[in-house]
Amino acid sequence: MKQSMGVRAGLGLAALALLSGCALKTIHVTEEQFLPQRKTDWLSDRITRTNLELPLPDLPGQSLKGWRLNHPSPKAALVFFYGGGNTLWENLRLLHELSHRLEVDVVAYDVRGTGASGGKTRFETLRADALRIYDQQAKAGLPTLVMGYSLGSIPAVHLAANRPVQGLFVAAGISSFDEAKGHFDKLVPWYAKPFVGLEFAPVFQQRPQPVDQIATVKAPTLVMHGDADETLPVQCGDSLAQHSAASWKRYARLTGRGHGNLPLSSGEGLTAIKEWVAQASTAAQPS
Repeated sequence: MKQSMGVRAGLGLAALALLSGCALKTIHVTEEQFLPQRKTDWLSDRITRTNLELPLPDLPGQSLKGWRLNHPSPKAALVFFYGGGNTLWENLRLLHELSHRLEVDVVAYDVRGTGASGGKTRFETLRADALRIYDQQAKAGLPTLVMGYSLGSIPAVHLAANRPVQGLFVAAGISSFDEAKGHFDKLVPWYAKPFVGLEFAPVFQQRPQPVDQIATVKAPTLVMHGDADETLPVQCGDSLAQHSAASWKRYARLTGRGHGNLPLSSGEGLTAIKEWVAQASTAAQPS
């Protein structure tokens, strides 16, 4: 067992006293010195977590499960939609960091069929559930901001286009299936391409696409995309930024960044997000 700094220092002083001929003194070792103590930080002391549940009316007995991270003095409430293949647990650290660094409450649910939520994941329910989440969680007097990462951009943009939110943030998002389908083509090895054809379900082509809906969103909008995105091409971000109809909009087109390493809680990414939150919060104030 490793000795703590307090124990080592005490034993060192005792040895020095013996070598110098001084009278031996008793050193009291406390539990706090000997046993490692949990560091207190904003994760445990400032941000509290409330469990959320949203019944699914089309699936009796099943529900969406989520969390609300409560900041002690929030500037806004951020509704967060994560990317495909993720769960709330996998995004826990990011959600806490966003709450802390942006000074916002964060509302997030496991998508149907993932994590703790019931049901089956479908494009139609992604969009419909986003509206129901807003209707249940919007807090009077607190601006509502919406963020979608990757696949989460679909419900995020849909929500912003259909409810009076005060800000929209799309990170590594999908503009349209036509621009994103190159990712699916990569699933077929080069040697099989002459013999294999991909046939996509009609749901992928249904309108409106996110690029259509973002053109109706007037709230302050931030689009962030890495030009080295290996999953969704940077052209998706280009199109979303181009078609945004917001009077205040910013496009953070980040050099050398891929799909999974956008700096959402540090560096230039965090600077852009803070600017967006400030603008959205200001725009939400009555004139």
